[in-house]
Amino acid sequence: MFELFAVGLEMQKRMIDAQMQGVEVARDMVEAAQKQVQTSLAAHDAGQASMKAMKGWMNLWGMRG
Repeated sequence: MFELFAVGLEMQKRMIDAQMQGVEVARDMVEAAQKQVQTSLAAHDAGQASMKAMKGWMNLWGMRG
């Protein structure tokens, strides 16, 4: 009786451990996605700044942009 109870507890512990690993993986994936969004936003801002600088340079030399 106690052995079956111990086996049941061990199985529950293993299931909880597996679920916690899944939670950690999901959290890591969310963090990676957030970093990717931040990188994309930074790249977009850099692209906008580059375009603004190019238009300023073209206006300086009398070109239309």
